[in-house]
Amino acid sequence: MAKRGTALTVSQAEARLEVGRILLARDDLAHFGEYVTDGGWWKAYEVHHYIAFWLNQVLKYLETGGKDGIQFLMLLMPPQHGKSTEVSRLFPAFALGRLPNLRFLDVSYGADLASDNSRAVRNLIMSPKYAEVFGNLSPDAEPVTLSSDSRAVAAWDLASPHRGGMVAAGNGGALSGRQRGVLLWDDPIKDHRAAESQDVRDDAWDFYRSVLRPRAMAGVLVMTHWHPDDPAGRIMKQMQTNPNADQWKIISLPGIWEDGAFALNEKEQKEKMLDGVYMPLTDPLGRQLGDVLCPAIMNKEEMLKIRAADEYYFTALYQQLPYPKDGQRYRREWFTAVSKLPDGVTYKLLVRYWDKANSTKGDYTVGALMAFGSDGFYYLLDVVRGRWSSYERDMQMEKTAARDFVTYGRVHTWHQQDPGSAGKDSAEATNRLLARYAPRFETVSGDKEVRSEPLESGFQGGLVRMMLGAWNADFVDECLSFPRGHDDQVDAAASAYSKLLEMTGSLRKSFVG
Repeated sequence: MAKRGTALTVSQAEARLEVGRILLARDDLAHFGEYVTDGGWWKAYEVHHYIAFWLNQVLKYLETGGKDGIQFLMLLMPPQHGKSTEVSRLFPAFALGRLPNLRFLDVSYGADLASDNSRAVRNLIMSPKYAEVFGNLSPDAEPVTLSSDSRAVAAWDLASPHRGGMVAAGNGGALSGRQRGVLLWDDPIKDHRAAESQDVRDDAWDFYRSVLRPRAMAGVLVMTHWHPDDPAGRIMKQMQTNPNADQWKIISLPGIWEDGAFALNEKEQKEKMLDGVYMPLTDPLGRQLGDVLCPAIMNKEEMLKIRAADEYYFTALYQQLPYPKDGQRYRREWFTAVSKLPDGVTYKLLVRYWDKANSTKGDYTVGALMAFGSDGFYYLLDVVRGRWSSYERDMQMEKTAARDFVTYGRVHTWHQQDPGSAGKDSAEATNRLLARYAPRFETVSGDKEVRSEPLESGFQGGLVRMMLGAWNADFVDECLSFPRGHDDQVDAAASAYSKLLEMTGSLRKSFVG
């Protein structure tokens, strides 16, 4: 830019360059982001151009009425790499410039974060740079501008004749009555503590199914994959188990491309998705082993320092693998479900073991029924599980014991005694409740992980089998996430198995055949 006297003049070359930048910004999200972030505070590196390509595919789906592009996009990548800025701030501003009748639903774990994103989009639309691309200074006959009466950051509209705008809300927020729009679900789970809570995961998933999905014409989920049972993990499982489920395009970009970060083939990839984990087959950025995602943002030395501080958090935050590969106790391939006993095989001993709770919010009460067969195998026949008040729990235990007796005859009923006099009183009350079935209780000692070890070995060695039932999926999912998250089913089944091993003892050989 040349200076002539006190006036600034623009050369033809500079003018052509500026026009070229504006045309690129109108056509491509990554260039748009660099242009409207005046001062260059946001730079589009290779990873951002890649993300922009897929976000443009979502926009193409909307532009073509679903004939082209993709409807749902899931983005999993490390923190501090610009994913939320690109997805929740730049993308809606760009998309509203292209399709100004769109409505965006920006949702996060908390209303404050969603409102921050909404405010940022609104400010971009009011900026001078945006005006040059899509607003009053653009060549559009109907420029995109903010409505003069849209002052709220959590809900605003574009000026007439356009009908687009944005609504921001936290999980569980008031979206009833809002029209369908483009869902931007940015960080539905706050952190690892929230991810460990099944209540939090259930609430987020229920909100998605009952409120968000019915209102989503298309959607983008961007998050840290903290837990295999978080919204990302549940979507993955649903994609594999329900042919009618939404088929999301999943982009997983681990911080370091290394062995263990990718699946060897499609079969392994699908098996991992059943566990709530997505492993790409190749790196879309063409990285070599050991390369980090974006060295200009975080170099390898810094990333390895973070890894050295804690492997578990690094694996979830930076690799998008909810648990370290060697930290998982159970493997999905260990579980064999059978629909019936082999011909001639009978049950010789049966144990129903209860892990009691007194809660409608926290831990579950679980009763696991396991049998020793005349073929030498152990069969997990049934798992009863629920959050009940003391009265409801007692009624469920009594009802289950009666059903076991009618179905199998003699079933040995065991339950745990909690520490202290209150625990003993509760155990004795349970014995009185189930007196006709001769129940017994015992105090348990040692860590649950230690108590789980015999059951792990039994499943791994093929000695323990599951009978096919509606409870299978929940049981296997809990085993796969053990020892993190809920462990009541694992503890009850492990106790039943250990009790059977103790009761059969030296008699086991005589039972076989």
